[in-house]
Amino acid sequence: MEKNITSQSFNTVLENTLQTCNNDEQYQQYSSREKMLAFMFTFLQQLNESDAIYIQQNRLAFIKSIKVELSVYFDELIFNATNSGEIQARPFIANYYQSILNTAFLSVLNFWSNDKSDFKQNTDVMVEKTVHFAFDLLAPNAIDSGFDLVQSLFKLSK
Repeated sequence: MEKNITSQSFNTVLENTLQTCNNDEQYQQYSSREKMLAFMFTFLQQLNESDAIYIQQNRLAFIKSIKVELSVYFDELIFNATNSGEIQARPFIANYYQSILNTAFLSVLNFWSNDKSDFKQNTDVMVEKTVHFAFDLLAPNAIDSGFDLVQSLFKLSK
């Protein structure tokens, strides 16, 4: 029997994920990093409950069909994280923050589609490591402190 799953079905996975997250009172209190983790775990759970084999075989169509909505979600995370100080607003580089989160998402999705472990437990580890790495890249760090130091030294030496 041929599968007849449309991009509408793909969008349903994302919509169900966002609805589940947004309806959770605890989710509203999470940092952006924690929201991304919750989103990823919920998204993968939704995939596992849907026709995961079809989605695995048709990843490109799936990804294309949710790209716009996913971008909106990532933009919201970035905006809130920047306002809270969780991630550093950096001139020029900040334009690539959405790409970093999108790449993290796609990396996990790719790993999930090839995960042969029981209950895809290796994917859970990959979600944790990937999301933490992405947010660590965006967070204030030693490079930012060094840049601020150099800027201050330059200004103070005038």
